[in-house]
Amino acid sequence: MIFKVQPYQVVSQFFWGCLLITHLNLALALKTDEFQPTQLSSDNADFNDVTQEYILTGHVTIKKGSIIVQGAKAVLITDPEGYQKITVIGDADNVARFTQQLDKPTPEFIDGEGDLIFYEAKFDQLLLSGHAYTVKRSGDRKKDQLTADEIHYDLYTEEYTAVSKTPEKLTRSVLSPRQETNLKLSNAPLTNTPKK
Repeated sequence: MIFKVQPYQVVSQFFWGCLLITHLNLALALKTDEFQPTQLSSDNADFNDVTQEYILTGHVTIKKGSIIVQGAKAVLITDPEGYQKITVIGDADNVARFTQQLDKPTPEFIDGEGDLIFYEAKFDQLLLSGHAYTVKRSGDRKKDQLTADEIHYDLYTEEYTAVSKTPEKLTRSVLSPRQETNLKLSNAPLTNTPKK
């Protein structure tokens, strides 16, 4: 990994637009993630110490506790309070990917992918754009799945907003039942009780 200290501008105005996606919420993501170091891995990296901005290219992997973000290119900015804003872009071969463990009694994860992923740690907000897909899973069991052009996910409230930009390409969801039901058939004969 190579670090160059030089002023940098974010690659696209779209990134700055993504930085405006904020909502005040407390985190329901794994609480220990906030206190873990951020590990960066890529083919190349540029760093601006003044703006606290990393630009990573080639086989990018960013880890912070249970959070794993992967893609072809990433911009990571640390604000004065120490919170990170991460923008990751996929390429022609691979989409950008995001995984984070949720703070639940039994381990659950939110996995996402898209052409572009934006994650803002301070507000636990996730934006997936372009071929966006999310799935909540517990082990190998998929719980809820969502496909759209753009997905906004609030990790605190676990609320999704999905947008499809064309009528030909609908937003699609698969919602799993919240409880496993154990239906037992009775050997008693079925009877009709007359109405009074």
